[in-house]
Amino acid sequence: MNIIRLTKLSKFLHMLRLRFDKSPIDRMDSFVEFVHTRSAYVAQTSLYGYLKARMGRQYVEIFKDEKFAPSLTMSKWSVYTACLSDLSIYAVAILSRHGGLSREDAEALGQFCIAQCVAATFKGTHAASIRDEALQELLDRNGKTVWANAATGELAFAKSPEALANSSPVSEEFQELDREIVMNSVRFRWNNIRDEFSRRLDPVAVLEDWKRIRVAMLPKTKASDS
Repeated sequence: MNIIRLTKLSKFLHMLRLRFDKSPIDRMDSFVEFVHTRSAYVAQTSLYGYLKARMGRQYVEIFKDEKFAPSLTMSKWSVYTACLSDLSIYAVAILSRHGGLSREDAEALGQFCIAQCVAATFKGTHAASIRDEALQELLDRNGKTVWANAATGELAFAKSPEALANSSPVSEEFQELDREIVMNSVRFRWNNIRDEFSRRLDPVAVLEDWKRIRVAMLPKTKASDS
């Protein structure tokens, strides 16, 4: 087995382990990891699943096409950014509701989570060129969010279905033809993610850890006053 296959197998096993992880989300690092990995999971399975269904037998060959690669790369980052936007907003909104966080604290928590996820994900030549733009887009939404609304049902999950429908590297004809099916496929995947988050989240423990991190992030004068 060559190095490339071993790398792919390693990534697959890592994703599989994370997908079936049932350990409690009781610290900020596990909270951030959940947001990061589940955003990547929904983005990857939604985009690649749709392309495989649409391209059929040509799927493997088209993925080897060097002319197709840039379009796929841009689509991948666009869909991931939208998934991260939706899930980070939702997860922070749920914590905010449990802890009665002020708008300032909720926004700071969102900024922290987003920055950690972006740093862990956007690597490589193509990623570096769009990292700052993606980060700013995420932070802009974070700053405008009405947190009480975002914790309700599917309200936070507005960007990812649109992103997959609009940025998939297929013809405009297919984008229009498949639009409703594609958007519903993303919405369906989020149902499972929300259920998993609800089962595993220990909001009291995560909020306690966040308070510790928040104090450590404050200037020394403010930290000592608190």
